Amino acid sequence: MSAIQSQPPSLLPDDALSAILALASHHDGGKRFAFRAHDSQLQDIFRELAKQYDFLPKIFVFSSSGPKPYSPDLNDSIAKLQLAGLLGRENPDYQVIFLRPAAESYFKKVLAPKLDDEMLKSLDQVASAFVQKVEFV
Repeated sequence: MSAIQSQPPSLLPDDALSAILALASHHDGGKRFAFRAHDSQLQDIFRELAKQYDFLPKIFVFSSSGPKPYSPDLNDSIAKLQLAGLLGRENPDYQVIFLRPAAESYFKKVLAPKLDDEMLKSLDQVASAFVQKVEFV
C-alpha cells in the first residue's frame, strides 16, 4: 500500500479522475496526452491502482457482482468528463482517449485550489503510476 494514507476531502469520482488525468499529462514527457484504452482496460488499470493507493477504493468503489470487479463510478466519470469537454475519444473505434486543453484549465482553476498538499501529492503519485500502465499514441 501507499505510504500516504490520506482521507479524500469529499473528492467526487469525476474530480478525482479529472485531477489524475491532468496530473498524468505532466508525466508523459510533454507529448499530446492521448492513450489507447478500452473501458475494460481502464477498469483494470484503476482496479490495480486501487490496490496500491488506499484512498482510491473510497472514491472508485468496485463491485464484484460480475465476472470481473467493475466500478460504475469510474465508468460514469469518464462519460461525464467527455460530456463536459474535458476528455475526447477518437474514431473509428473510440479506443484512443485524449485530454482536451480545458482539462488542464479546470484542474488549475477549480480542482487544485480545493485540494490540500497531501491529497495533491497522493493524486500525483497515482497519475505517475497511471502513465506507466497506458500505451500512448
